[in-house]
Amino acid sequence: MLLFTSLIILFGFVRADEPLRPQYHLMPVKNWLNDPNGPVYFNGYYHMFFQYNPNAAVWGDMHWAHSYSKDMVHWILLPIALAPDQPYDTNGIFTGSITIVDGIPTIIYTGITHDNQQVQCQAQPANISDPTLTTWIKSPLNPLITYPNGRDPSTAFQDNEKNYYLIYGYGTNELGGQAVLFTSKDFSNWTYLHPIHSNQYDKFWECPDIFNITNRVVLKASLLGCDFWTIGDLDPNQLTFMPINHDLGEFVQLIDHGKFYASKTFYDPINDQQIIMGWATEDDNLGPQRGWQGFHTLPRAIFLSEDGLELRSRPIEALRTLRDSQSHRHFNDIILPKELPFQLIPDVNGNQIEIEINWQFPMNQNLDFGLIVLSTPNGTQRTNVGITSRNNTAVMMNWDLQGWDYLSVPNISEWSDCQLSCNRDNRCQAWTFVKDQPINKNCFLKSGVPFLTSKLDCVSGVKQRENNEQIIWVYMNRTLSQKNPGAAHGPIHAPVWLEATSTNNQWFLQLDIFVDHSVIEIFEPQQGRFAITGRVYPEEDNANNLAVYVNNASSNDENIIVNTIDIWNLNTIWT
Repeated sequence: MLLFTSLIILFGFVRADEPLRPQYHLMPVKNWLNDPNGPVYFNGYYHMFFQYNPNAAVWGDMHWAHSYSKDMVHWILLPIALAPDQPYDTNGIFTGSITIVDGIPTIIYTGITHDNQQVQCQAQPANISDPTLTTWIKSPLNPLITYPNGRDPSTAFQDNEKNYYLIYGYGTNELGGQAVLFTSKDFSNWTYLHPIHSNQYDKFWECPDIFNITNRVVLKASLLGCDFWTIGDLDPNQLTFMPINHDLGEFVQLIDHGKFYASKTFYDPINDQQIIMGWATEDDNLGPQRGWQGFHTLPRAIFLSEDGLELRSRPIEALRTLRDSQSHRHFNDIILPKELPFQLIPDVNGNQIEIEINWQFPMNQNLDFGLIVLSTPNGTQRTNVGITSRNNTAVMMNWDLQGWDYLSVPNISEWSDCQLSCNRDNRCQAWTFVKDQPINKNCFLKSGVPFLTSKLDCVSGVKQRENNEQIIWVYMNRTLSQKNPGAAHGPIHAPVWLEATSTNNQWFLQLDIFVDHSVIEIFEPQQGRFAITGRVYPEEDNANNLAVYVNNASSNDENIIVNTIDIWNLNTIWT
């Protein structure tokens, strides 16, 4: 069956110089790339610094590499900005940020001393009139901060009296992970105040940031192997941050549901928006063999939900300049049959592409369907970008929601009591009751909504919302993405709450999917409700096809429909 009969022109794909190397994600030409540092806009250019090992594709010997751009999309790689050449940073230049101080871009970074202490240091450009800011000079006052023994200083902020405030990551047994606060009049002499915020979800926080979105204060940090953010209030007298809803470390607060860590934010004055970029590590064991590891995710604009209680993100609009207009293909009104294990989209190939797809599907049905990318013609190697829904998510017999537990509730003997415990706890988003486990080890409350897994001894549920929203799951299935047993094959998912519509009991969901050889980024661009970054490593040269599938269709006559799908080849970011 040919579902896409209107497509008759070959959609060419661009092979990388080296297999799997991303071509439109920010990364050096080789070796190891780490955390993004100090993104800043200055004198007409965006500058991106990042931890980088120039000598090997393994972690270690950290320098700061440097790229600059006119539009945050097309980049020019510059010489190394900072090298570990002083006693206070001889064991590595770790994460930091840039603050404009009296009109001068000023780096503050973590240096690792000869005895592996973490100290905070400063550098400024040698020639402020140089638009590339190529050469940097370290402060003779370094190190500026030697205690507490933490790392990853954020961009500083000021109060009405022009006092500077700075936070970085730290942790103690007593308070757990925390962001510690310092103040200074001159950006050189710093006084330690106290933790601006802390909790016990992890023992140490990395890469904290604090910034404003509209009229809200946002705190983000890296912990538990993920990046979280939360909205709150900053007490002007106590100088402490208090979340207004959920906290860092609660999985409902994930910035990205996939391979995304050590992110940095910065203000873009040209477009009046806050930008976030993350570090995507490898998800296999062949990085040293390839000769490169790690890159930065696409830049994303941060904004608030309409009620001002949730943070959202979407790819910046400037990324559209990467689209090759000559390669554009468009389809619409594709009705998928009830049984469709694998249907190739004919004459469409690409492993460096963007796909915008608008799905329409019936509400309150047990569905599983989606788009396939990076597929061989017969589908033996493939990555599924799918959607799963259930007709009832309040109570799901024989289903497990694995992970994201924060509490095992004592004295629970029935699944209904487990559900009640979740409904009474503001932190709880979902629950699982394990029938064959003893009391005190059978009811698990979760701070997010994990992915569904069939399991006969489990009853699970999602805490329901009062406005008739229903939850579905968008996922990336990597079971067949690669043959290498040393690569990750597990699913990555994001839960999404959809509002009920009056259009024939149908749900509508748009996805914006970027495929770049070994990385896939998935967004919900209209409302920015989730992002997923995943790594895949297809070995087959012809794993560059697109397809669609339906595993579970509607139980009635309602159809799953591709309302529209648009596909573009993407050009490289390097100029």
